[in-house]
Amino acid sequence: MMFGLIILVIVAIYMFNSGKAGGSCCTNHQSQGHTSLDILNDRYARGEINREEYLERKQELSGQKPPISIKKG
Repeated sequence: MMFGLIILVIVAIYMFNSGKAGGSCCTNHQSQGHTSLDILNDRYARGEINREEYLERKQELSGQKPPISIKKG
């Protein structure tokens, strides 16, 4: 009985620590403190957006350009 309790405590400690170290299932999740600019840079580096779109969105995010308004027909 005591041996089972010790094993349970060890497993609980292991699971608690592995979650804090980022060893859980969600290592690719965007809640890791990435800013909008970081995400934009990643998208440009992967080739998902072209240079013109990258520069335009970068200006919008930095506050140098007013956001684009989309008119609904």
